[in-house]
Amino acid sequence: MGLGIATIQNTLELHNLGYLKNCKSIIEMGSQELHIKKEDLKQLLKNAGFEADSVDLITNVSNWPNGPRSSSKSFYSLLGIEEYKSIDTNGDYDAIKHDLNEPFEDKSKFKKFDIVTDHGTCDCVYNVGECYKTMHKLTKKNGYMIIHQHAFKAFRYYLFDKSFFESIAAANNYKIIFNSYTVSPGKKTKHGSNYEYHVPASRAIFNMFNLSNNTPIGIYVVFQKQDDNDFKTPGSYVSESDDKNFSGFNRMFLKDPLEYSYIPSATLNIEAPAGLLIKTILKRLSKKFKRIFKK
Repeated sequence: MGLGIATIQNTLELHNLGYLKNCKSIIEMGSQELHIKKEDLKQLLKNAGFEADSVDLITNVSNWPNGPRSSSKSFYSLLGIEEYKSIDTNGDYDAIKHDLNEPFEDKSKFKKFDIVTDHGTCDCVYNVGECYKTMHKLTKKNGYMIIHQHAFKAFRYYLFDKSFFESIAAANNYKIIFNSYTVSPGKKTKHGSNYEYHVPASRAIFNMFNLSNNTPIGIYVVFQKQDDNDFKTPGSYVSESDDKNFSGFNRMFLKDPLEYSYIPSATLNIEAPAGLLIKTILKRLSKKFKRIFKK
């Protein structure tokens, strides 16, 4: 279980866009590691505006895929997250020992965490519904749940898709901040990390993939919990009327996935005289019309 390029990239983007600005605590399903080469992580951090030597603050960052590996705790600390916890039966990286098949009953942890993650853990638990109920219990009101799971080529028990997570969101009034498919083409960066790409979470795009190649495809979602109500199992809240669709639940649509948004490389000099700007625009329009009429 670990954070690869797609997860790290999106987490940094959420941070830069201000979503994680006030987040000081995190708990993860599973004792998570960083699955990325140091030079690739360094580049991602640099792209996000961190100092070049920030990567050196991450323990064991040069070791992956060998051991000992980096706990994701060091990465989150760079984002200003002060409290880190994880839950795992193995107890690695000081994880809280608990079988996620069973209800989590430590009420001192309920509604305590700003961020709760599932980076490839809940599919390893047969009682998967209990896992997502636990995540709900642990998340503060207005806190975030970040999930990266398998949509094709299962690692353990389950495959997931949009409808599964949208049903959970509909039942529990979660805001969907972000969602995408992730694709791993089986190639590596020049430093040795596994390439991962976010693509829009569209069924039409999913159907374009050649599944016979066994390309790993993931589903990635970011929820925001909007109230402190108890967890509702999808379906239990739906009325007995014929209208059983999910229209009306609070979902934020994005024109572009976050990692496809571009920042202009140049800006207009607003101090230029208005007359000069008008003259320049007219000159360009004149050239354009001349080309059109020549055709």
